[in-house]
Parts: sequence; structure tokens; C-alpha cells
Amino acid sequence: MVGKFIGVGVGPGDPELITVKAVKALKAADVICFPKSHANKPSMALGMVKQVLKERAKPPEVLELVFPMTKDELDVKRLWAENAAIVAAKVEAGKVVVFITLGDPMLYSTFLYLYRSLREGYPNVRLKIIPGVTSVTAAAASAKLPLAEMEEVISIVPSDLDPGLIEETARHADNLVFMKCAHRLKDLAPILVKAGFTEDSTVALVKRCTLPEEKVVVGRLSDVQNWDIGEDYFSVAIIKRSEFTINKEKGDVL
Repeated sequence: MVGKFIGVGVGPGDPELITVKAVKALKAADVICFPKSHANKPSMALGMVKQVLKERAKPPEVLELVFPMTKDELDVKRLWAENAAIVAAKVEAGKVVVFITLGDPMLYSTFLYLYRSLREGYPNVRLKIIPGVTSVTAAAASAKLPLAEMEEVISIVPSDLDPGLIEETARHADNLVFMKCAHRLKDLAPILVKAGFTEDSTVALVKRCTLPEEKVVVGRLSDVQNWDIGEDYFSVAIIKRSEFTINKEKGDVL
């Protein structure tokens, strides 16, 4: 029996956005594994696929890979090498192992750490990747704000990037997407103005995208300083250099 390792994106939060191909992989896998930053912390990704797993005739083995959040690069590599060894042993025993991750496996995903470790340490492990709906595209849909049109250039930026690098990136982009940005949005606004965006540039902030508690606020860059934003790890902001007219509907404000 030949095993396989499959990275599966389960989307931004709404279980109905899990793709048909992802569902098939979840129903066929011998092992479902997922990352956790702490052993006692629930997994959002696992919660999203619970209904799919309930529909199986035989429940899979569920494997949690604890991965404490740290910026120590050597520690990160060691931890994921250990997790890769666990996964590789399952695959080499003939198991089909699915690793679930929020959004898409190839975009700012925890899966990428494990993917690199497996490729480096276990090159014979068969790998497959199933894409998922990203928080970027889901946030644009929730805000009813196009990510890019015609020849517009879009940049996706981690919000904790150095301010100077953010400014330089913004100078060359028509539209920007900031990931996990709620806590920094007010600080980012003046940086964008320096980069050529204006007070009329359109901004959309989406928190908890596609979830029941989703919150969306759309306005101008000059409005941001007056927004009651608060902090939320699951937040995405879209900023368009130009002004984009939006007909606000009920529920479109924070």
C-alpha cells in the first residue's frame, strides 16, 4: 500500500466554502492532521470540517501537531522537522494523510512549514496540494470591492512589515491587501498617504470573514482614524488607490 500526504485548504471560515475536491480528500483520508499553537487551544480548521468527517462510514485517525508560535527560526525548523517525522512515518506505513489549513495551503499558510520539512527530509513522500478559497478573495466578496480590474497591480502585504518597505510597496501598487491588520490599520493610513494614496482612496476592513460574527466596514482612507476598530487576528483590509463607489447595505458597517 502506497501512502500519500495531501495539503488541503478549507477556506476562510464558512464550511460551505470548502471545495468539492477537499471534501473528497477528507472523506477518503486515513489520517486528518492539523496544527495547533497550544495543546489546549481548539482548532478552527478542525471545527470547519467536523460535519464532513461525521458523514464518513469510518472515522479517521485525528492527529494534532502542536506548534507553539515563535519567531526563533532555528526553533521553528526543529519543531516542524519533528512534526514532519511524525507525518512521514504515517505515510511510509501506507496511510493517506491530509493536513487541513485555513484559506489556501500556498498563501501564508502553516502548511508551508511542514511542506518544506517533508520535501527536505523525506523527498520520497508523495505530495499533493488541494487549493482553498483564500481570505483575500473572500474578504473582497464580503466587502463587494474588486481586488483588481483591467491593468491594476495588486500587492498582498503582511501588516507587521517594516513601515519603509510598506511605503515602497504601496508606491508601485494600485490596490493593497493587508493580512491580520486590524491592530495596525490606523498606523498604516499615513504611510499610504506618503506613498501616493489619497484621503478619498477606498478602504474595506473585514473581520472574521464569512463567519456568523463577520464585520465589514467600508469607507475612505480619511475615515480610518475615526473607526472603532479593536484588535482581531482574523482581519483583512483592502485599500484601493482610487475611490470606488459602493452602495452600502445593511450589515456593511462595523
